[in-house]
Amino acid sequence: MLTPGRLNVKKFQEWSNTCHRYLKHSEKKPEEIVRFIADGMLELRFMKWYHTNQTCINALSLDKYLTEFAKYALPCKWEHGIRNTLLSSKQGNKPFADWQIELENLNALLANTKSMCCLSDASVQAQLKVNMDPDLRAKLDNTNLIATTFPDWICKVTELNEDLHEENAHTQRLIDANNAACAAEQQKCKPLAERLSDPPTCTQSPSLMG
Repeated sequence: MLTPGRLNVKKFQEWSNTCHRYLKHSEKKPEEIVRFIADGMLELRFMKWYHTNQTCINALSLDKYLTEFAKYALPCKWEHGIRNTLLSSKQGNKPFADWQIELENLNALLANTKSMCCLSDASVQAQLKVNMDPDLRAKLDNTNLIATTFPDWICKVTELNEDLHEENAHTQRLIDANNAACAAEQQKCKPLAERLSDPPTCTQSPSLMG
């Protein structure tokens, strides 16, 4: 059922998947499938659209029905909005794997609706490289990475990102240890009177304190 409420691209895609599953598993003929699924649209304006054009809509194939429904129900130029999001998205502080999945899911919405705005795998890969974290891009440029397919490239870049995260974490631990050692050394070098005036450091476990 397509429940009442605002229809966005994600919800439309879910409805499209539901319709195709119904066609696959029901015993209905392809030429009669639309008349059965159209009654599952519970939004009043979609019901009106269907009943006003019922004869024409019933004669459509499932894919043609979904194309016409998308034209009617989705915001004008919605494909361009998603494409612009794809082209402007940057990795920032996100793990590469999470960010890459976000972009691929957006592109899948375009692909599954046969939009002309859909990016090829090569274009998505180019966008990922241009907009990834600068440190990761530098590491990628300095690596002799060999990948014959887009999924293989994704897998290897994800590994590089995880390696970079571990390297940064190790560097930060060294910095923290060095800062702690310097602070301890500075404390030793303080005059006795100044050290005695410093607030006492509590070493007792909070659970043992009264």
